[in-house]
Amino acid sequence: MAALMVGVPGASAAEYEVRGLPELGRCVQAAPGTGVYPSNTCITAGSPGTGSFEWIQVTAEEKRTFSGSGLESILTTVGHTTIRCTSASLSGEYTGPKNATVHIAFHGCTNSAGAQCQSEPTNKGEISTLPLEGELGFIKNQVKEGKTIIAVGFDLAPQTPFSDLIIFECGGVAESVRVDGSVIGRIKPLDKMTTVSNFIYKVTKTGKQAVEKFEGDPKDTLTTTFTSGIESSSGASTLTIKSETGHYSTPLEIKAKGN
Repeated sequence: MAALMVGVPGASAAEYEVRGLPELGRCVQAAPGTGVYPSNTCITAGSPGTGSFEWIQVTAEEKRTFSGSGLESILTTVGHTTIRCTSASLSGEYTGPKNATVHIAFHGCTNSAGAQCQSEPTNKGEISTLPLEGELGFIKNQVKEGKTIIAVGFDLAPQTPFSDLIIFECGGVAESVRVDGSVIGRIKPLDKMTTVSNFIYKVTKTGKQAVEKFEGDPKDTLTTTFTSGIESSSGASTLTIKSETGHYSTPLEIKAKGN
């Protein structure tokens, strides 16, 4: 889809200096004599005033939103029951060039015994996350044999002051479940203005989360605690959301390379 380029009166490239990639923003047409970038991807900057485009970071005031949906979603925990949901829906709003508030609702959820799982007793089979904080980061940003290899991720963690991502119960109140930690999925596409925003949360063939950390950071994964009566036990968890497709409310770009 072609992106509509809109100029911002009085905005200069210096005002919107890139603070650290990856980040979300807009590559927009600049006023004559003020542009830095020669192309509408805003990857490689030229001399000030010689380009036709400039980069503007997303701000909270803009209220840039996104939404998406996925098919079967699976929460797998070592040594415990598996939670399967038939579909998922995701929504959020960017609060800056790297961060967003996020909410995910999982539908048609059951455990391995076939009991329905839900966050609220009145909404059977519906599991909703608590408020989440999403953050962009590099999964990979390397140069090998002269070729740049880049992958960007979106880390979902509890939003302050919450400590859990999800709380729900299965089979009435027979079993309560709390999911904490965080989970990273890949986000695409990169380095072009688009309304498309796809997240990839998946598991490897060996049963590990496909992305366990951002480059250079410590491991960042999920733990789930199951409580039945006075007995509780926890295990490492993974999250899969199959075939997620999403969109921004307006054309945006995840800038992952360039200057």
